[in-house]
Amino acid sequence: MFYLFTYSSIQLPEKIVFPKPVVLCLLMAFSGSVYASDWHSQKSALCQKLPETVSVDKTDKKVTVAQKSGLDALPENVTRITADEINGQINGMHRATGQVIIERNNDVLNADWAEYNEKDDTVQAGDHFVLTRADGQTVTGENLSYQLGEQTGQASDADFVIEQDKRRLQGASKQLLMQDKQHQILRDVQFNTCNTGDKSWYIQADEVRTNHNTGIGVAKNAKFVFAGVPLLYTPWADFPLHGNRKSGLLVPTLQIGSDGTEIDVPYYFNLAPNYDATASLGVISSRGLRTGGEFRYLDEKFSGSINGTYMPHDSRSPYNNRYEVNAQHEHRFSQHLTGGIDFHQVSDNDYYRDFYGRDAIAQNVNLNRSLWLNYQKNLFGQPLYAQFLVQKYQTLSDSLGYKDKPYAILPRLSATWQKNFKTFGQFNISGQLTRFEHDSKQQGIRAVVYPSLQWDFHNSWAYVRPKIGIHATQYWLDAFENQKARNPSRVLPIINVDSGITFERQARLFGQHYLQTLEPRLFYNYIPKKNQNHLPNFDASENNFSYEQLFRENIYSGSDRINASNSISFGLQSRLLNPQTGAERFRAGIGQKFYLNNDSVTFDGNVYSNNRNRSDIVAFTGGWLNNNWYTDSHVHWNQNDKRMQRYDFGIRYNPEAGKVLSARFKYGHNEEIYSGFYGKLKHIDLAAQWPINPNLHAIARLNYSISPWQALEQTIGLEYKSPCGCWSTSLVAQRYVTDLNKHKTGIFLMFQLKDLSNVGSNRLADKLRLAIPGYVKTNEVIRK
Repeated sequence: MFYLFTYSSIQLPEKIVFPKPVVLCLLMAFSGSVYASDWHSQKSALCQKLPETVSVDKTDKKVTVAQKSGLDALPENVTRITADEINGQINGMHRATGQVIIERNNDVLNADWAEYNEKDDTVQAGDHFVLTRADGQTVTGENLSYQLGEQTGQASDADFVIEQDKRRLQGASKQLLMQDKQHQILRDVQFNTCNTGDKSWYIQADEVRTNHNTGIGVAKNAKFVFAGVPLLYTPWADFPLHGNRKSGLLVPTLQIGSDGTEIDVPYYFNLAPNYDATASLGVISSRGLRTGGEFRYLDEKFSGSINGTYMPHDSRSPYNNRYEVNAQHEHRFSQHLTGGIDFHQVSDNDYYRDFYGRDAIAQNVNLNRSLWLNYQKNLFGQPLYAQFLVQKYQTLSDSLGYKDKPYAILPRLSATWQKNFKTFGQFNISGQLTRFEHDSKQQGIRAVVYPSLQWDFHNSWAYVRPKIGIHATQYWLDAFENQKARNPSRVLPIINVDSGITFERQARLFGQHYLQTLEPRLFYNYIPKKNQNHLPNFDASENNFSYEQLFRENIYSGSDRINASNSISFGLQSRLLNPQTGAERFRAGIGQKFYLNNDSVTFDGNVYSNNRNRSDIVAFTGGWLNNNWYTDSHVHWNQNDKRMQRYDFGIRYNPEAGKVLSARFKYGHNEEIYSGFYGKLKHIDLAAQWPINPNLHAIARLNYSISPWQALEQTIGLEYKSPCGCWSTSLVAQRYVTDLNKHKTGIFLMFQLKDLSNVGSNRLADKLRLAIPGYVKTNEVIRK
């Protein structure tokens, strides 16, 4: 091979434009990228693997990235032709044969032969050519006719490769026409997003036309082919070319279970750059038709969404016209003022039990409706935070008809501010003014003011933080039942001192080096006793007993109950840290509270004398025992009755992604098992994701109640990923309790194509992540 000459007068085109990965894939409501192959000569296979250095196997031809000459870099718009033999005349026709290489502006064309006509700036190339563009696009075929200046031309039996954003588009077209810089036509085209040489599935169309001026492509007679079998067909489809949004059908969702077959077909509306909508039409075979939709919007000063579903007639329910509406809006009115609305409502009390799973049922008892305004501005050099809130709930009753509706806040004004005075410490003040309303309980207004002063004395290994404050509460209560309107109040001083020390040492455990800490902590808290049974309870609740609760001044949340306290809490925890990064690997701790007097305030507001001088004991552990084992536990020991009050213990074996075994046991001496029913809670939770072979994973979960004996949730399934990683599928069956002596079943199928959307239940992965700690989607598992 030798270098013959350089034409400085030849100007190559800026680039040859082929449809980008996202362009063709969105044809079937997918998005992704593809790679090319001789689709007509290959046999259909679920996975056909070729060496990475070979793009397409064409018997005696191989599609590869075009090879450069290896000579010095060229000036801009200068063409260099190298070949075994070159003949021609200046300003005329030039013919190169034998290992032809044409280079210009980082674009490279390889061919068996090439003819360049300098007069009309065209190139003819064959019998086999490979053209690689500077942007990573490669096209190959038997014959190429190309006009360099106008970037127009055509190729027959052309294969193309497009690599962008770590994605690959591979495809083949019987005829590829480049009409101009903005328009292309691909006839008899097939493409997919698989790895090199894999034709396990592809999308085929009689014709694809692309218009880069409008950013729209159009496909005619397109079908999806899997393992050689056509599965989906559409006579016409348009799609976006550059990954931009485009109106059209989205992937349907499918589920089979206790309610029969559920299918929803959504349609996407690209209304404007800053707002869009989705409408869906679906059916639940045992219940009836349903519709749904979502509208989203986004602006520089506001954003939000409105979504809902509607079922006019439900064959399995006494309720008709069943619906759910959920709306959120956030707004920035100025630099200092923001606000928002949250509105959630369903048609009836059974809605979540009929259409959702266990977690959603538990989390959606009180559906929020609120409106708020937040104000923030510096006051004397420190930020003042203020809020106006209106909040009300739709409370859903359980299957027995019981419900406990929270108070409505109509409205609440609140503010907090703090400032650090170097000499006098940090001054904090918070306040609230709230109107509480309820259909069947005491109503009224409550004002709370809580100023405090705190000091912080610390160094690198210890701290002492004294605090003193006054908690003042004033009520204006309406007349209720036999009581007249009244205005009770309560003022309580609060004094506490928080202190701690951190000791460190080098440690070696399980063959690993760590930095181990030992952290004792003392917390003194004083609040005088005061009878509060004459005060209403608008929003107070008792916090769970935990290690963190030992170091809080009030065991109650809200402002209607404040415990009496003259106590010292002691805690001791130890942590194992990575000595290089400081990342925490493991921690364990134990703590208890010691009472200096026996006075206390119960949840009903009465003062009583404690019959012991110390609290229950609480302990915890959590972290990685080594790189494969993770454990965590929480223990609550009842000091008075000398028994376990509550504990849970969990352990997880996770040697690598896609391999996880977990087990957890949870115990509670007196817990609410079902609504209004209390007893001993004993739950076992077992979960697993494990490979049967490199491409097939089994998944399972059993959440079982020993007291009472009942399986709360059972999940079992298989996930398969093709050897080439171009497609995967999941089949999962689930049975779960929705209420006392009631359960539902579901079978979920998800089929996923590499770099494309899912076909089936797109919520399946979210369900499995909740059910199996450490779960990873099988098609995302990378084995070394």
